[in-house]
Amino acid sequence: MRKFSYIFLFTSFFLSIMIINISVSATSWVELKPEEVVDRAEVIVTGKYDFSSKPKPSDFVFQGLSFNVIDVYKGDISKQLRTGIDFNDVGWAEEFQNEGGEFLLFLEKSKDADFLIPVGGSYGMIQVYNGRVKDPNDERSIFFEDFIKSQTNQTSETHLKTVDNGQNDNSYILVSTVVLVGIAIFYLLYRNIRKK
Repeated sequence: MRKFSYIFLFTSFFLSIMIINISVSATSWVELKPEEVVDRAEVIVTGKYDFSSKPKPSDFVFQGLSFNVIDVYKGDISKQLRTGIDFNDVGWAEEFQNEGGEFLLFLEKSKDADFLIPVGGSYGMIQVYNGRVKDPNDERSIFFEDFIKSQTNQTSETHLKTVDNGQNDNSYILVSTVVLVGIAIFYLLYRNIRKK
């Protein structure tokens, strides 16, 4: 009888393992260098997730959330877009934003979702607080701070060129107007003198 109990217990154990289908999901991202993140990105923006928006599910670990864009560094994007966030990152990301932080996102298309997702998962999701990158890896932190500074300088230079072009256009219009008024006065004086 004791033998029968052991055989029954052993068989039950193996049958239960075969019957119960346990699925475990885990996300493992290949480590990417900061340069690779920038190169792969199709869209680069800063802003904040709207955690009050209804998440859009996907067949991947990402859910789509509304993202309020502050600055666009690459891509033709509106001020609000739906972007992916790993559902495991929602808690700490919301807490970080509630403390005044924002995100610099390097986004790319994915075959698993119909919204843009961060390049390499968390590698494309850079925490920014008061203009400073918060990253435990000093190399990444320095790289992305330099990236933001270079983008800000390019934006300022573009703005200055636009302002200069506007001033040059205004100067051209002013000079042209003065010359035309001078010609009109000269013509009227010449005509007036000729009548006498």
